[in-house]
Amino acid sequence: MVSSVPRVSIGMPLYNAERYMREAIDSILAQTFSDFELIISDNASTDRTQEIALEYVAKDPRVRYCRNDRNRGAAYNYNRVIELARGEYFRHAAYDDILAPTNIERCVEELDRCPECALAYPRMTTIDAQGRPLKQFQDSLDIRLPTPHERYRRFNRLCDPGKMCDPVFGLFRMSVLRRTKMIQPFASADVFLLLETALRGEIHEIPEYLFFERWHDQGSVLSNQTFESRAAWFDTEKKGKWWIYLPHWRWVIEHIRSIFRLEASLIEKLMCCTDLYYVLWENKRGLLTDLTALFEHLMHPSKPVSVAGRL
Repeated sequence: MVSSVPRVSIGMPLYNAERYMREAIDSILAQTFSDFELIISDNASTDRTQEIALEYVAKDPRVRYCRNDRNRGAAYNYNRVIELARGEYFRHAAYDDILAPTNIERCVEELDRCPECALAYPRMTTIDAQGRPLKQFQDSLDIRLPTPHERYRRFNRLCDPGKMCDPVFGLFRMSVLRRTKMIQPFASADVFLLLETALRGEIHEIPEYLFFERWHDQGSVLSNQTFESRAAWFDTEKKGKWWIYLPHWRWVIEHIRSIFRLEASLIEKLMCCTDLYYVLWENKRGLLTDLTALFEHLMHPSKPVSVAGRL
């Protein structure tokens, strides 16, 4: 049964998604937990995305559809569905991923059970373009510690930008999510959404494989193998800006900003800062390769710079 104000909001930001969106939407509408709304935000798609979305709007009152006047990039669209959401809890949904039927139910149970939990997510299985399983992930980002500085230190030891899809596609407590900067317009912005969440509450992994992330040649990672295309995927207006070639420098700066945006005492923030040495050490190679990438761009401004071996 769906209430007038649903407990859960699921936001699906998409662009030219006709290939997989039916399978993704069907898996959401088949959830055992039914008190949710599905918000589809279309970044001005040029394929059959709008037509398909409107079919679901006509069939199920839980589905809402909105269309942007132009493609504003993924960061804008991911934040747009949060702005439109009404639920107590929130989850992003990619147009090409699949949810097991009990995904939302199990995450709601965990958030209801533990008020200190800001984010609950199940374990992930990656699948290929045809839906065949590739690899399973566990112990990605389970952080159950009482203070921000303890959680920050644990986050830095666990965080791997290459395997953060399972927690970032978990179920957030909306009251925490809206105190973060959400998805910012730079590479690996999802990691900093998780970082800000960990500073504000616990992150719980549910030991069940209930999320299936699809890897295919049109996905955001595999289809954007240059600094320019990756920047444009996040924000269509950022392509060509010199600072897009310095992602690791941006990440270090965002660590500091995230700490000082925290609603906590100065002492707690300073205790978080004591772990910045670890962030610098872990990014030392990237900080150097960023400078090389920027130099390549300055020497050959019309030639795209590959991210291979750098990110």
